[in-house]
Amino acid sequence: MFMLNGEQLKVDDFFDPSSKDFIHDPKPSLRKLLKEYPIGRFDAWGAWLVTGNRNIADCLLDRRLSTDFNLWEYAPPKKELSEMDSFETLMNNNLFFLNRTDHLRLRKLALPAFSPRIMDQMKVRFAKLVKERFDEIGEPEEFNFATEVAEIIPTQAIASLVGIPRDKFPIFDSLAYGVVRGINPMLSEDERKEATKGVKAGLDLLNELIEEKRSNPTDDFLSTLILAEEEGEKLSNWEMCALTGAVLAAGSDTAVDLHSYLIKALLSHPEQLEELKQDEELIQNAISETLRYESSGKTGLARYVSEDMELLGVEVKKGQMIQLITSTAGLDPNTYDDPDTFDIHRNHDKSISFGQGPHYCIGVTLVRSQTEVMLRELFNRFPNLSLTGDVQYDYDHHNARRMTELTVKTNI
Repeated sequence: MFMLNGEQLKVDDFFDPSSKDFIHDPKPSLRKLLKEYPIGRFDAWGAWLVTGNRNIADCLLDRRLSTDFNLWEYAPPKKELSEMDSFETLMNNNLFFLNRTDHLRLRKLALPAFSPRIMDQMKVRFAKLVKERFDEIGEPEEFNFATEVAEIIPTQAIASLVGIPRDKFPIFDSLAYGVVRGINPMLSEDERKEATKGVKAGLDLLNELIEEKRSNPTDDFLSTLILAEEEGEKLSNWEMCALTGAVLAAGSDTAVDLHSYLIKALLSHPEQLEELKQDEELIQNAISETLRYESSGKTGLARYVSEDMELLGVEVKKGQMIQLITSTAGLDPNTYDDPDTFDIHRNHDKSISFGQGPHYCIGVTLVRSQTEVMLRELFNRFPNLSLTGDVQYDYDHHNARRMTELTVKTNI
């Protein structure tokens, strides 16, 4: 048993993020972690858990803690390129699996595709997509926001960003699912194969589109990636696919939960919703506050120890996994006053919701833009929206407290 100052650090006796109690209300467990375990051993994951805003921010900037899954003591042996399947090859080019030099090179080449000009173009596309979705919903007395909006718009927004035709959205959905599910380090080999079986078809579609854009580049996201060049270096097809995969992970899966939890939080605080309607400049701050206040994740950010080191008073060994429990960061009273209160006016200068340092989320603008577009259209259509019924969750979801039912009344 691991000890610090004479206290046991094991947290398995009370922390169970897959339990129904946690999924319905994670905050009691998260508060206990935050208060009593700045670092603690969680045998269920074979990992150390790190909590608290400052502790996690420091870990995100610590070069000894790597995102490279291959460093993990339980990682399967890395295959030769010729032996890798489509998903494994994609991950071999993923930002999270690269060494620091290659990671910085890839991000630098990708930055023009995330410029304000390209993002403004994307906002126009997102607006069209969102209007079409709400046209399909129509004017019912009530509808399930979780399935009718939150599950659909984020992935379609990224598909639209990349230029996937609407009739090919289901193929792209399979790619998104495979990327998001497959990167879970604790899947068995059989579970990973099952989760990623749709990846190849999605990559074939993406490569077809890349080749089309190579022949006829336009002024869009994918063409900008193709044309990007730095000191004679360009992005390969696999690198562009991997960047798209990273955007999918950040801009679609995470955004599904953000959409649902944002609406739940605003409809649960009607006085703040009215303020937001009067001043739409508050929308982005409401998004930040939702990410802080609502703990939508069941897991943390995985890091792997690249050398023996001391972390928060504990000796951790090379190859061990560190899970940064980012959901505790927003509850940290050392960073936020009255953290249990939802406040769309709160200052978020110390937020780490989108990471920190070299791994700051490259898709942050996409997440924020699509969410803002959705929110504006929702309340334009249904200004008197309200909650009705109980929230239901997917108890088997692999990494999120994913809502399956969030019913809203339109009150038209």
